Amino acid sequence: MASFWKKNRINCETKCIMHCDVSEFQGVIKNISLSGALVMLNSKFPTNIHPGDTCDIMLCSNPDFCPVRYTSKVIRVDSAIIGVQFLELNMM
Repeated sequence: MASFWKKNRINCETKCIMHCDVSEFQGVIKNISLSGALVMLNSKFPTNIHPGDTCDIMLCSNPDFCPVRYTSKVIRVDSAIIGVQFLELNMM
């Protein structure tokens, strides 16, 4: 059953906020699974995000209404699309 969720992603168009180091990026989650997500950033491609980096992702566009952060590892960077693997769920 775990391999089903790892391979099967759900397409979506959910707004998100991605924090990497001291930078914040607005974006849209294009697809998601239990193990990770594909994020398309709204802004120009950030040159300071690389595979292996750790970022926090909030599944909303307003941090005041989003009490959950997913600590994630950057797996793939391609233009303005970033693939992440979820590492930890943090309640705020």
